[in-house]
Amino acid sequence: MTLIQEIIKNAQEGKYAFGMFNTSNLEVAQGIARAAEEKKMPALIGITESAVEYAGFLPLVNMVKAVIEESSADLVMHLDHGKDSKFVKKCIDAGFSSVMVDSSHLEFEKNIEVTKDIVDYAHERGVVVQAELGKIPKLDTSVEAGVTLKQMEKTDPNEIEKFVEKTGVDTLAVIIGNVHGMYKPEGNPRLDIDLLHNLRKKVSIPFVLHGGSGTPSEDIKKAIKECGIISVNIDTEVRMVFVEALNDFFTSGQMATDPRKVLTLARDAVQKKVGEKINLFRGL
Repeated sequence: MTLIQEIIKNAQEGKYAFGMFNTSNLEVAQGIARAAEEKKMPALIGITESAVEYAGFLPLVNMVKAVIEESSADLVMHLDHGKDSKFVKKCIDAGFSSVMVDSSHLEFEKNIEVTKDIVDYAHERGVVVQAELGKIPKLDTSVEAGVTLKQMEKTDPNEIEKFVEKTGVDTLAVIIGNVHGMYKPEGNPRLDIDLLHNLRKKVSIPFVLHGGSGTPSEDIKKAIKECGIISVNIDTEVRMVFVEALNDFFTSGQMATDPRKVLTLARDAVQKKVGEKINLFRGL
């Protein structure tokens, strides 16, 4: 059993969830690792195609590998929202032990076809695969895969059994009212817990919740305890506290000639926020 398989199994049996936190630089990766160490809980460090565009494939991948190797926590390097099959396979070949193939923007049968191809390739190499069923929007002007908030397609209970059976996927990201991006203080979309219960009756596969930033804590706790959500993805809130720490420093009138001074503050802010989310996911 690989580390990621053990992490998933333990979360299922313990009825808690672990976090998947995205990074595109060293300080965020270190903040995630340090929070996991502090809380003595596992975590996934996520990399996206856009992060690779920013930092470069080898610099980013090797940096995350080094942070994981140096850490005492159980950490896994994970590809988040891999939409290009060649890129997903490149990540598998580069040593990722967990990948997400996201073909949710395609028609149902094509989603199955693309996902199955990645699952076959990954399983031959001992890699865990996550997929997504439904269409998740963003809460900003940029829209992922042409999906607006009004066009959200929640995971269909009538499709989930066939999808899981035909693809052989290990975990499934479900769309139950969750969105990418940061919720506004007023009128937060809520998770459809009734739908989640219905989906859980259909399949036993572990579920993953994307778009966890700003999601009401009570919804997250219910989803984990009652319906088998074993992982929650957080990206926007991590980015926000990182940037806020930098803004607070400079707007206070302070000056720095050494970037390490300000980046340490940002890293500490990430560690604090990730630690708070880890506590939430384990029911604290």
